[in-house]
Amino acid sequence: MGKLAVLFAGQGAQKTGMGKSLFDNVPAARALFERAEKVHPGILDMCFSAEQSELNQTINTQPAVFTVDVAAYEALKSAGIRPGAAAGFSLGEYAAITAAGVLPFEETLRLVEKRAAWMQQASEEHEGAMAAVLGKTAEEVRQLAQQFAGGGVLIPVNYNCPGQTVVAGDLSRIEAMMAYCKENKIKCMRLPVNGAFHSSHMAQAAKNILGEIEGAQFGVPEFILYANRTGMPYEEQTMKQVMAEQTSSPVLFEQIIRSMIGEGYDTFVEVGPGKTLTGFTGRIDKGVNTYCINDFESFEAAVSGLKELGF
Repeated sequence: MGKLAVLFAGQGAQKTGMGKSLFDNVPAARALFERAEKVHPGILDMCFSAEQSELNQTINTQPAVFTVDVAAYEALKSAGIRPGAAAGFSLGEYAAITAAGVLPFEETLRLVEKRAAWMQQASEEHEGAMAAVLGKTAEEVRQLAQQFAGGGVLIPVNYNCPGQTVVAGDLSRIEAMMAYCKENKIKCMRLPVNGAFHSSHMAQAAKNILGEIEGAQFGVPEFILYANRTGMPYEEQTMKQVMAEQTSSPVLFEQIIRSMIGEGYDTFVEVGPGKTLTGFTGRIDKGVNTYCINDFESFEAAVSGLKELGF
């Protein structure tokens, strides 16, 4: 038997109705959603019935996706399946930290609410945007960003998988780069976010997060947690600093998956809305097993497949 890692979805995966079939059919997921509703009244409506445009606002997206991520993990856990390691994509890292028992769910949900507000505020203070560049190496994208930075902010911020790197920065710089890409038939698409996440635009948000968690009591993780900031497992002595810096630093997702595979992880389950990370992981290494849990049907399929593999 190989080793199992869980991946927690990030912002961008949100969609109307997310988590509803897990709420309806899995008692452990329902219990988690009910806990979330006590901390954040209205979050069930936000997940299950909000208009997509409302759900896409950072202040709403982050608490909602975080809750669905943890609820989907609780469903997996209720089936008796435990990972050896976990990682989350951006916001999803907070769900991974919660699932590992480092911070209680309620405390982390309140932290996520604050993180969302601080990132929203930063986006209002700095006019920024994000765009995915497809079909180019990470180094080619780095050179492209450098070409159009022009003394402003424009950097690669999400190293997703081979052939997909996301850049973030000043709106004017993003627009100039996208115009060049269009002229030169380079595939490039703007992301539906209202700021330059994981760039220096988010520096104040990162400082605020560190101030918020510096005094928090962190528990010992129940499994290995990989950090977006480093692509490697978290280390106890630097965990708070690295966790806070994540908001204003690139997400090294491809490096995380390669690090996990190097440690013998060959089966990956994405929990939360969508299946974006499942797609990335399959592109990084076609030889691994991938599952996702984003509704009741996929939950049943994942549990069945994982049990067959001996997990």
